[in-house]
Amino acid sequence: MTHRPHIISFGMPLALLWAIASHGLAQTPFERSWYLQGGAYVHYNDDEDYEGPPLFAGIERHISPKYQLGFSMFQNSFGQFTQYAYVGRTFHPWAEHPRWRFKLTAGVIQGYRGERHDTLPIRWSKSWGLGAVPTFGWAGERVGCDVAVLTDAGLLFLVGYRWQ
Repeated sequence: MTHRPHIISFGMPLALLWAIASHGLAQTPFERSWYLQGGAYVHYNDDEDYEGPPLFAGIERHISPKYQLGFSMFQNSFGQFTQYAYVGRTFHPWAEHPRWRFKLTAGVIQGYRGERHDTLPIRWSKSWGLGAVPTFGWAGERVGCDVAVLTDAGLLFLVGYRWQ
């Protein structure tokens, strides 16, 4: 049986993230910004169960220099429409190279259904679970690029654009 994406299913996490980003946390001299990302992923191996286009689109609201809220949509490795609503923390571990960054995001994933639901280590209901994604990248004034590690499945290559 083919499952159709339930667009309404990601409405609540998106509304919650929007409310937090709009009203903000602590006010800082940092100028808040939006960051739009797009990319594609590759797998480490060629599993015949993998299907669908490996495309990714996401948006982040940077609420401080270190913290962001985000939402992304993609076809997962098994061709299922999936959403990821998350919070993230950015680190700049190399003082001599301030544009290089490490980011860790964690949040709610919806979309791994049926026999693929067990792909998520922490899961509930029929297609919901928790996830975490580490990312390494470089950020310019407006444009950035990142590589995200997708557990033992693959790498996600991203390009992003920041605006106020």
